[in-house]
Amino acid sequence: MNKFLDKYVLFPKRFGFMPYFWVFSLFLMAGQILITQHPFNWFYLLLVLIFLKFYRDGYSINRWLWLDIGIQLLIAAYFTLKFPNGGGTFFIYTAWEIGSLPYKLRDFLRYLVLYLVISLSCVLTFILFTPTIKEYGPFGIIIALTFTIGSPIAARSLGNSYRRSYRTKQTNRRLETIIKQNERDRIAQDLHDSLGQSFSLITLKSELATKLIDKDPKKAQQQLKDIAQTSRDDLNLVRQIVADLNAQSIASAMVSEGKNLDLAQIQQISINEDVSNTWPKDIQHTLAAIIKETTTNVIRYSHANLMKFTFEEDASNYFLDIHDDGIGFKGATDHISYGLSGMTNRLKSINGTLKVTSDHGVYLQISIPKKD
Repeated sequence: MNKFLDKYVLFPKRFGFMPYFWVFSLFLMAGQILITQHPFNWFYLLLVLIFLKFYRDGYSINRWLWLDIGIQLLIAAYFTLKFPNGGGTFFIYTAWEIGSLPYKLRDFLRYLVLYLVISLSCVLTFILFTPTIKEYGPFGIIIALTFTIGSPIAARSLGNSYRRSYRTKQTNRRLETIIKQNERDRIAQDLHDSLGQSFSLITLKSELATKLIDKDPKKAQQQLKDIAQTSRDDLNLVRQIVADLNAQSIASAMVSEGKNLDLAQIQQISINEDVSNTWPKDIQHTLAAIIKETTTNVIRYSHANLMKFTFEEDASNYFLDIHDDGIGFKGATDHISYGLSGMTNRLKSINGTLKVTSDHGVYLQISIPKKD
């Protein structure tokens, strides 16, 4: 059943909700024409259903696309000549479909010419042979011509914009995957180079101690001491590697917390963030932790719509201002107080300061002195 709906009824998922909106508006527009007929004309209803069927099929590029578009244009031309006051709207649906499809410019121009020949012929026929044309005036005619000519071009431009945005997001996801894989490879190489040799040494010394334990206990004991020292060094090395992996940069924190803000429907604005890319690692790690903590508090307690981060530096200091437009400290919890205390302690380790005000939201001003 699902396959049948996907193949013959539903629109391609890549177009989202927009085609269904157009179908809904088509029913409203066609209904306005049909209810004016007394008695009710079933032939007109049949033409609307045929138009809808080929309109749906026209959203898939296939060898019969020319037929889908052609039948839509013929039905639209019929309704335009039959009902000058509303029938021409059918052309708009086909125009936006022509512009939305992701085919090459050559194919787009082919369908555009076909559309313009039929639609402009109907418009000119209406202008030349309709006695009441004076009621519309020159501005009405200009508006009709503008919509007729501009609709497929505007739809093409909008469709290209959506596709570029989709490709950019897809490329970013691919690059993110590549970066993660490269990082895994780097970590694997570091572990192999750093720990592999140590483990080999531990293995050799263990085997040597086993052989010496009966013949020369003192030398065996020395080998065991060497094994213990090497193990301690390796343990410290592993702890350092884990610490480096857990430490975030400002850029990675902004990306991950930006996703969390999006889920909470809070807009993230970052001003002058690029300047922080060259800040020292210890400062980036500290500020990344603060960005995470403040974002969590904003999502949980602030009821904000906007969270803004401003990065600056001068000859002596690094600055980060964080501001949200929420309710401030009204009904503040112990968790928020504890979180601010934690941020202050983090900043003390790098001689930084934190100033907090609550007016139309919470405003955090962070200042960190530069090292000599």
